[in-house]
Amino acid sequence: MSEGLWERWMEHYKNEGIDPKSICKDGILNEVKFQNVKPKVLFILKEVNDFKEGDLREMLKDGPVWQMWHTIARWAAGIINDFPPYNEIDNSESLKENLSKIAAINLKKASGGASANLSKINAYAHLDKNLLREQIKMIRPDIIIACGTFDILIWLLNIDVKKVDNPYEEPVYDEERNIWVIPWRHPGRANNEETYEELKKLIAEINKRSPVRLFN
Repeated sequence: MSEGLWERWMEHYKNEGIDPKSICKDGILNEVKFQNVKPKVLFILKEVNDFKEGDLREMLKDGPVWQMWHTIARWAAGIINDFPPYNEIDNSESLKENLSKIAAINLKKASGGASANLSKINAYAHLDKNLLREQIKMIRPDIIIACGTFDILIWLLNIDVKKVDNPYEEPVYDEERNIWVIPWRHPGRANNEETYEELKKLIAEINKRSPVRLFN
């Protein structure tokens, strides 16, 4: 992803009276692998904990750190590989390889604390809405996993939730961007094998309903 986006983000924060050094960069974790994988998966999270001037791409280049990234890597391994048995993907080699094939961003780029303040995250998302939309457009995902962020994505991406019966329990198709959005939980609040199987069912629903082929 162009570093020019981050230069504009820093300038935007400076103009808004926000410390530009508070930004933690994110996005596609490995450009080459991401461009060669199908489907392309973007995890959208809330914020990072105390990682000013950090970069998720650098932090995760050697594999997952902290439990939440191990969980995300398991979900990624399932989606990318058509959900093989859980015990086949739950190992360090698989988690490292599959994590490198995704994109992950936070709605609030400024580093936060140990506990996310949803009102503040919503305010930052609104302040940064044009840059966030541009970032998502640049990533060009096929599937977005909204990790506790679906409420914000509804207005940010103008998702028409009226087209599904249970928008908080089933995938929603964003026709304008040709993206499937899955309302999902934060990876820090997940039973690994159980949520792996739940996600498998949601991806199967996408595969059945998608107007274009997403999977190899």
